[in-house]
Amino acid sequence: MNIKLLGDYYVWYCDWCDTRNLTLQQKFAVGVVSCGACHKHFDTTAREGEHFALCGGF
Repeated sequence: MNIKLLGDYYVWYCDWCDTRNLTLQQKFAVGVVSCGACHKHFDTTAREGEHFALCGGF
């Protein structure tokens, strides 16, 4: 899951159905987010050896 910061939201694409999602930053702190289209749950807490890519632009 690639995550990009957009204001108060994180923009991310579902690995399952490839839908674009906007999630509040506070929701990522909880540890689990779900896709708005397919409702698949994703764990946002990185486990050992696993990292999420944060995309940033200038």
